Amino acid sequence: MNDPTPHELAEAASKFAREAGEILMGLFGKQVEVDYKNKAKTDPVSEADRASQEFLTKAINEKFPGHGVLGEEKPEDEEEAKAQGARVVPEYLWVLDPLDGTKNFLNGLHVWGCSVGVLQRGRSIAGAIFTPEEKGTIYHAFEGGGAYRNDHRIEVAGEDKPTGKRIVALPGSYWTQFRPTGPLKKNLGEVRATGSMCYEQALVARGGLHYTLFGVPSIWDVAAGAIIVKEAGGVTLARRDRTNRWSELDSFFSGENTPKDLDAARKWRQSLLIGNPALVNYIAKHIKKVNRRRLKRKNR
Repeated sequence: MNDPTPHELAEAASKFAREAGEILMGLFGKQVEVDYKNKAKTDPVSEADRASQEFLTKAINEKFPGHGVLGEEKPEDEEEAKAQGARVVPEYLWVLDPLDGTKNFLNGLHVWGCSVGVLQRGRSIAGAIFTPEEKGTIYHAFEGGGAYRNDHRIEVAGEDKPTGKRIVALPGSYWTQFRPTGPLKKNLGEVRATGSMCYEQALVARGGLHYTLFGVPSIWDVAAGAIIVKEAGGVTLARRDRTNRWSELDSFFSGENTPKDLDAARKWRQSLLIGNPALVNYIAKHIKKVNRRRLKRKNR
């Protein structure tokens, strides 16, 4: 069997994301079972998350049996979760966030998404994001093919500096993680926090958001959005080596940095800055990561 083309992968990702989105829309606004991943009960996982991921995993395994699948939700059975995590990272890896914005979903807010990304040797080459706008919208792209909102070509906003006329998305914890310097102190843009990273990437790709900044995203939050933003003319910058140096995210992992198994891939974390190239490079020059140890000493 020949390897699928990025176009074929994007078509499959779009189909899977739309069908998973229909499952989610059927549960939206209804009472669903909710568990929590932590003792503080701040990280919910619902039956909607699980139903979406179960569908996606089954659909991918049937269509692409030689590919790997990494979803946000681990299997509930400990032995199954352990066996899954020990699998070697294959050439093609589907990275899933079955419901990004679970708290919004549970509270009846139409700001959530389902993210389906495809990595080839760590590089994002195809992806699709379902959002609930207009009773279901698909943002999709593949390497070299442009980015689309349903059937319409999209592109990122063009201004090369922040402006109060444009909306930007920053994490709620922004002020404890980052510090603007120079001209950025006076104008970050009109700030919002949405609660869904894949939703924000979709909005950046179509020019609805000027830029977005993620503090510590997981790989499933951004695997699909990375290629969609890129094909819309944008760029994703990653903060390197716990410094204030930013560079383009060409690959989530490659070569010696390739994780030994899916459990290791699950641990991927990097701060990301996303928007048009001129804008995010401008912001990268004027933003610093807060030294939390120094901040704690200062506040004593």
